[in-house]
Amino acid sequence: VRFEEEVKSAVEQVAKKFGGIDIVINNASAINLIPIEELSVKKYDLMMNINLRGTFLLSKYCLPYLEKSSNPHILTLSPPMSFDPKWFENNGPYTISKYGMSMMSFSLASELKSKKIASNALWPRTAVATAAV
Repeated sequence: VRFEEEVKSAVEQVAKKFGGIDIVINNASAINLIPIEELSVKKYDLMMNINLRGTFLLSKYCLPYLEKSSNPHILTLSPPMSFDPKWFENNGPYTISKYGMSMMSFSLASELKSKKIASNALWPRTAVATAAV
């Protein structure tokens, strides 16, 4: 989801195979829960590229197909915004990348309202045990 041409190609292939796109689910995410001092620039860039850039690219290239759908939706798995320090202590870059996804969801909702394309964010109430954590 980090590479523009690959995302664009994947979207085109999906739309061709299924005759369009009705929903986009921005679920790809990179996680690295370590303090800024210990986080390499490479790992920081990876989180930002997957979490925020990936959400942007997939949403952007699906828009022409969503505009043709009778009930189009974009769903982004991202958290509610909170400035409670507990979300920034020792994992600020990850929190920032996920909040960026939330802000992208809000932006899409505002921009696409007139086109009747819904954009919402969803966040599990509890931690989900995955290999990423």
